[in-house]
Amino acid sequence: MTLKPLIGVIVTLMIGASAFAAPQETKQTTLTRTAQSANTVRGELSANVYKQEPYQANYTEQVPYQAEETYYVDVPYQAEETYTVDIPYQTTETYYENVPYTERVAYTDYEEYWDTEYQCRNVTKYRQECSNERLCEPGGRTCQPITECGTNAHGERICKTRNECTEGPRVCRDVPSCRQVPYTDRECSNERVRKTRPVTRYRDETHYRQELRTRTVTKYRQETRTRTVTKYRSEARTRTVTKYREETRCCVTKYREVFDHQFTQPVSVIFPQEAALLAGESEQIKLVLSGTEAKPEVQMTIQSEIFTYVVAESKQEGREKVFVVKTTPKWNEANAGTATVSGLKLQFTKGQGQITFKETIGSARVTSVYTVVIRDQQSQAVVFEQRTENTAAKIVSIPTPGLAREGQYNIQLRVERHGVNVASGALSFEQTALYEKKDLDQDEIQNLKNASQVQILRIEGTGAERVVIIRDQTPAMEEVQSQYKLVVWKKLSNGKIEWLGEKNFTREAITLAGDELGIALKAINLNPSPSTKLYMDLVVRRDSAQYLGGQKVQFIVNKTF
Repeated sequence: MTLKPLIGVIVTLMIGASAFAAPQETKQTTLTRTAQSANTVRGELSANVYKQEPYQANYTEQVPYQAEETYYVDVPYQAEETYTVDIPYQTTETYYENVPYTERVAYTDYEEYWDTEYQCRNVTKYRQECSNERLCEPGGRTCQPITECGTNAHGERICKTRNECTEGPRVCRDVPSCRQVPYTDRECSNERVRKTRPVTRYRDETHYRQELRTRTVTKYRQETRTRTVTKYRSEARTRTVTKYREETRCCVTKYREVFDHQFTQPVSVIFPQEAALLAGESEQIKLVLSGTEAKPEVQMTIQSEIFTYVVAESKQEGREKVFVVKTTPKWNEANAGTATVSGLKLQFTKGQGQITFKETIGSARVTSVYTVVIRDQQSQAVVFEQRTENTAAKIVSIPTPGLAREGQYNIQLRVERHGVNVASGALSFEQTALYEKKDLDQDEIQNLKNASQVQILRIEGTGAERVVIIRDQTPAMEEVQSQYKLVVWKKLSNGKIEWLGEKNFTREAITLAGDELGIALKAINLNPSPSTKLYMDLVVRRDSAQYLGGQKVQFIVNKTF
């Protein structure tokens, strides 16, 4: 190796080492502002500056040279080959042909005819029977005046007259009564009846017989022939050709980027006094550096769940970039209005009513006040009214005691939002809903149909004391009757199944057990060996003649132990 290529390699290694020595730069950063932070938040960005530096590098060059190479050519030659041809010839062959002929065949048929028979049958007739019935009526009523006298509180004699009536003796007489009484009689007569009899008839049937025939056919035989053909064989030849190889030369001047220095850009963000944070609150300030050292550019964005900021002023103070921000209302009719509350409805569980809806606005700086007013649809009388405060995004549930599932109600919800970051300090809106049906809501019915809510969890214990644990996570409803049947079976070696036992129970049994019911295997007369693979089916049936609208819910949950 010559000295110049060696020098080029050493220079290349030194330049590469200087490039990797560049310090870590910070072109973007995120600052966190908390309640303990001052109104001014400061950060610093940095970027590396590179320069173009020349260096000597090796290069390659294509150099020609002469070489011998072998190649192949196809040379023709004559050869004899054999082949076969098909030669036709005539021959006679015999074959069988199906020839039809007709044969007369007797068969039995049936025909109808009329005959006279003497027949008897029972008939119902009526005769009149009469008897006397004794009819009694009350006698005549006679009344006479009776005078009663006495003395009043002043010692004066006072008399009163009243009528006293008595009933006469009852008068009875015999009254004739007749009625039609059915009886059975027998009637006989000659009647025409339809009968059938067998008769012999004949039909022509076509049959076939085989007859021997002869015919002349053309067949083929193979004969071998010879012919002269041209074939080719491959022969090697040599020739001189020009080829090229790569050779390394030194040197050529190239340029690459190498680290020169690093510059820093201080940044400060000044917040207004009214944007002070409370304990537990925080905001993120994201800073991004771009541009050049001569003309640096900084983009600043603030992520806050509390305030909305806009840049009031952006200025350069010496080397420092300064952003002065101000607050604007975060919540207004567009992002905190009626669309942020959904699903307003009245529903009943175990006969107890409650108002539910979904609230999507939650902030310690916003107080939401819900006023619920429920009126009877017919009388428009207020049957329930309540005012509730809330600061979190959640599912709001308000109990409504005293309401009946069978009622018909108008529901009015008024939402008022107050806070320093609410436009104009406050906003309000209203939503309404109707309740006028006895059936369960569709989402309640779908929950009752959800098979994943019911599980055969596990088997606890050993031997005859093993217990199957069952859970139903759907809410218990007095209006819906849930029936369960646990069926246990196993598979035999021939692929068939064998029923082992079953147990019926109700939802009340699960509720009384604390939402997880244990069923002992010995309670269904089972004590299988520990090695037996048990298959369990839990059949669930839910029914409610009044609240499911005639629907029946039924599904099966499976588990293998």
